[in-house]
Amino acid sequence: MASELTTGVQNTGTSSRRAKDLFGDCALVEIIHLHDCFRGALSALEADVSELCKEITIATNVTTPSSDEERIIDLERRVAGRFTVIWSVFRAHSAAEDEFIWPALKAKQVDIPNHCACNCDSSVDVQEAGQEQRERAQSLTVHCIEQEEYEEDHADEERMFNSINELLSKLRDELSKRRRNILQKTAELLLEGTGNLMHHLITHLDKEETHCMPLVAQYLTKAEINDLVGKIMGKRSSELMSQVLTMAVQHLNDQDRDDMVKYMKQAMIGTFFERWLKMAGLGESEDGGGKMPPKKRKKESEEEEIEDLKPSSIAASSEMNIPPLSRTPEQPMGGNRTENTLEKYTSAAELEKLIRAIGTNPNLNTKQKNETIQGLRDSVWKSNCRLSKRKREEVGDLGYLEQSQGHLTAPSIAAAAAARHQPETAVQTAQQTHHMSFSVSAGVGARLRRETPPSSYFKKSQGGEISLVWTSDPQSTKFHPNDFVPLFSASELAPTYHDGGINHILGCPHYARSCKLRHPTSGRLYTCRLCCEQTREMATKDKDSPLDRYEVKEILCMRCGALQPAGDKCVNQQCSSRGKPFARYSCNICNFYDDSANKSIYHCPFCNVCRSGKGLGIDYRHCMRCNACVSLTDDHHCIPQRLQGNCPICNESMFESTEPLRGLQCGHVMHLSCFTQMRSHSYTCPLCKKSAEDMSEYFALLDSAIRMQPMPPAYSATTSNIYCQDCGKMCNVAYHFVGLKCQHCRSYNTRELQRVDANIMASMWQGH
Repeated sequence: MASELTTGVQNTGTSSRRAKDLFGDCALVEIIHLHDCFRGALSALEADVSELCKEITIATNVTTPSSDEERIIDLERRVAGRFTVIWSVFRAHSAAEDEFIWPALKAKQVDIPNHCACNCDSSVDVQEAGQEQRERAQSLTVHCIEQEEYEEDHADEERMFNSINELLSKLRDELSKRRRNILQKTAELLLEGTGNLMHHLITHLDKEETHCMPLVAQYLTKAEINDLVGKIMGKRSSELMSQVLTMAVQHLNDQDRDDMVKYMKQAMIGTFFERWLKMAGLGESEDGGGKMPPKKRKKESEEEEIEDLKPSSIAASSEMNIPPLSRTPEQPMGGNRTENTLEKYTSAAELEKLIRAIGTNPNLNTKQKNETIQGLRDSVWKSNCRLSKRKREEVGDLGYLEQSQGHLTAPSIAAAAAARHQPETAVQTAQQTHHMSFSVSAGVGARLRRETPPSSYFKKSQGGEISLVWTSDPQSTKFHPNDFVPLFSASELAPTYHDGGINHILGCPHYARSCKLRHPTSGRLYTCRLCCEQTREMATKDKDSPLDRYEVKEILCMRCGALQPAGDKCVNQQCSSRGKPFARYSCNICNFYDDSANKSIYHCPFCNVCRSGKGLGIDYRHCMRCNACVSLTDDHHCIPQRLQGNCPICNESMFESTEPLRGLQCGHVMHLSCFTQMRSHSYTCPLCKKSAEDMSEYFALLDSAIRMQPMPPAYSATTSNIYCQDCGKMCNVAYHFVGLKCQHCRSYNTRELQRVDANIMASMWQGH
């Protein structure tokens, strides 16, 4: 049976090449390549299942426990992983047929009488329609019949997938129980089911290429096909796209892979899909033609983060409030200390008492409490560190602080780290999970001198391995002089809190997370991109450039103070997190972390950012024409690149905005808060002047007002030539001071072009 299936794969590969020649240069070729990926993946699955069945048979005939049990378990995991990928991709492929391809073909029936498509009693009408319409009606009649067959096939395939999934679960259970007889029987059933599934799916793919896709090529234009494929891909999540491209790497040759990505890009032109390909480690050609990596190339791990953005769906019901960055009380710049300044250490208990007093103050709102508590914590941290340094100065233990262009010399770093392991009374945050105590020079301002190393430093080698290269622990072998260790200020190394420290939730006012990002240019530490942006807005001379989320390579764990390559969890084995992720959601493309428990986030491969929502194909889809994620329930009006501009009200960027957006009836978009402000004095779009939303109720009130207030006799003959800003048509209507109603669309959103008094015109004619 395996030989028959292999022959079938080879034959279908030949038919695929013929289909490519038939469809020519259009996006349908991408679907053909996807079919080839399925054929290759199914063949590999069948081979793995056959090998698994063979190993189980050998192990069953051995009386003593076999040493090959680990190999059987590995084979079972490989089969389950490959099967899961095939199932998820094929399910999306089948759903695309039912949701997009057949409706697109049905839409082409509107050009012929409805009874021509499916009514058998319409032979006379069909003959009168001419030869071309008769052929088209016959093709569409066949297409209606074929759609039912495809839907039945999809139902059968889903049952077969579920059956194999149950067999895999049973096989896994029997492996743990080591019941050999039942195990062998289950493996044989799995092999039989896999063969039947493979035969059924390959037959289905052949039918698509010989019946369904020729209809698409015949009745849809090239632009319509590109739009159709774009809609199909708009519901593919980043995980699904990664699975498809992984299948392409495994089962297509270099030319076919490049060809597949080329037509993907053709259907997704105007989006950020190419950028996502590059950042996901899938590469691209220099000419933009869609170069894919070779089969054996490993995915490059560019550890990066993604900022959480609201999707460009119509009218979010609730706003995302973005509190301002907690500001640190500034101190005088310079290094001179005032000897008469009375300062004392603030203990953790005293700090907690102050925080409780602020948290229970009824005169402060939540925003003010967060700002005050965050500023208090940072101020106490720096004050205690400053006093700790003075104490060491008094005992002559400060000779190691030698700064050279923002970095300490090698011996200085080692001495500074050793000093931190000596007994001292500096405050350790109220969370008691921090074990960091950093020294800083006096006279610090908003930008403290950067002269303190992290607690430890991890770096990634060219091979992708992460290892410890330096630590502040003098007992460690990694404690040695090094001048490459980055230095930071105490305020940068100090932990920040999402809730102001009330419940010790690490993060910032914008996001809950337990790590900080290192700026790719300046090297400073910021809790998030928005914190950097708000710091840039402060009146300081030394301003950083905007933090590029995609270029972040290193992060700092706020629990243990270890500087490390960007990732989803701390690599320090001594960290109190004990392998716990930095946040519930993390993305390694644009380096975004969010620990919110009640927020769903997904990464869109076409926007190449993370957005709020359950995911593409679940509650959102990506519109290729708008280049925006829109709700599945949103019947929006497409405007090319509608999020690439600025909000027409506040002139702020909308594509990377963290505020909810509001789509207008005309298709333009603005911030929801800006829309609410504009709606109080205007109901028209500031860009195109069309009605921003359904105004039928308001227009009905104007109708009532006009009926209740007839015009005086002097104006009874006055008319106005108007232009309707909703439908774009002109007409002549009776003048009324309440409003001028369009005769075509019944809208009052009109402009008066000319006012004419019939009595005056009549007298003028009589005078002539």
